[in-house]
Amino acid sequence: KRVIMAGLTLSLLMMLLVLGLVLGSQQHGKYHAVDALNVDPEIDLIEISEFQGLPNICNGKECPKYGDVSDIKLPSGVKVRDYPEMNWISSSRYQPVDNSCLEGSDDMVNYYQELYNYFKGVNTMGLLMERTVPIRVIGQVDPDTGEVKYCHLMFYIPEMYSVNAPAPLSVGIFVGHNWDKRCYVVSINGNYTWKRTLKIHKALKSFLVRRQVEGVQQDELILDIYSGYGVPNSRKYSEVLLCMKVDEFY
Repeated sequence: KRVIMAGLTLSLLMMLLVLGLVLGSQQHGKYHAVDALNVDPEIDLIEISEFQGLPNICNGKECPKYGDVSDIKLPSGVKVRDYPEMNWISSSRYQPVDNSCLEGSDDMVNYYQELYNYFKGVNTMGLLMERTVPIRVIGQVDPDTGEVKYCHLMFYIPEMYSVNAPAPLSVGIFVGHNWDKRCYVVSINGNYTWKRTLKIHKALKSFLVRRQVEGVQQDELILDIYSGYGVPNSRKYSEVLLCMKVDEFY
């Protein structure tokens, strides 16, 4: 009897385990939640199987596509990418605070909220869109003094809405266009600050001058932020871009 009861108990436990797995798979399907960007604490990032071709840094969200250029010899940590033309939702110009487009800027915070609301339906079509990554911060830098003259904040518009992107209802932001261009990219693992970004930007410019690379847009600093404020330093990731000149930018 004890053998029979033990067998029945084991069978019951196995049935419960299988039932739990089935119910769990039905609940989650092909989605599973991963860590959220702290800048959007209300939204969980969802890793979707259709997006597995995106770079890991995108964390399952849509982000700009690019082609790696591998036939140029560069030091470790510097990459070259070709970016296709694409549309962005951008803030108007705002002034830096203590030579920073990030720290201490109320304008940056306010424009971020307007850009975020654009994805939440505050646009002429009332269209809800999944917010993209990265947060792109652009500083126009005086190449002689290193002083930041003005800043922009922007997000990539999802590809499926890019051609006929709805206009924003907020007057401080607009839909802009970036032409295809080649960029030199330096990754930042860990903490990022605008001061550190300026130093990397200056070092990258000096390197390209020594390499006699011509046609670089030296007064434009691009910082792409792939993780939000409040994320532990060891998990933060961003990129500094220095791009080649094109005829138009926005």
